[in-house]
Formats: sequence, structure tokens, C-alpha cells
Amino acid sequence: MMKKYVLFLFLFFCAGIASTSAQVDANDPAVKKNAAVDNFMLNDAIKMYPNPVQNYLSIQSNLPITGVQVYSLLGELIKDVPGNFSRIDLRNLNSGIYMIKIHSDQYAVTKKLIKK
Repeated sequence: MMKKYVLFLFLFFCAGIASTSAQVDANDPAVKKNAAVDNFMLNDAIKMYPNPVQNYLSIQSNLPITGVQVYSLLGELIKDVPGNFSRIDLRNLNSGIYMIKIHSDQYAVTKKLIKK
């Protein structure tokens, strides 16, 4: 009977080691550095104007933009725009502060948008 428990504990221990070694550690400095550099590069590669905006928002980027989402400060999705646009119509938004999330192929950057 004792052999069964020892075998079970040994297999349980081995399974735990295997599952933790397969995970990526989000606190690993190398992982954080790569994500921060990529996000920083994307942040600089995307220009949106005018900000504050009255009616239409234009976005320029060296990278292909796959989509844009406008959120309220409460996290509510206000507008979802696919990647093929020349400018975004924001006339129907109330005056205030919004967050705009701009998606590229692999990355996304969030910026503050002020609506007059």
C-alpha cells in the first residue's frame, strides 16, 4: 500500500515540475524588456492628430494598423474601427477623455484621446 502512495507522489511531483518549466515567467526581466521595447517602438511609430479632436481623428503609422478601438474611461467599448480607414469619425462622441487602442499585427498601444 505504501508503494502506491510513494509512486503517486513521485508522479505528481514530476508532473508539477514539467508544467512549471513549460510556463513563461512574466516577471522575467528579458520578457518584460522585449515587451516594453516593442510597445515603446509602436507608441513612437503611431501618430494621431488632432488631439484634442473635434470631429475626425487621423492616424499615421509606419506599421500596418489592423484595428482601432475607442473606450470610455470606465472601460466600455464605444467604437470599433477595422484597419482600412483614412480617418475616424468621432462627431457623435460626447466631450471628454477616452482611451484609444491601436492594434498592429502583433502589438497594441493605448493612448489618451481628448474630445472637445
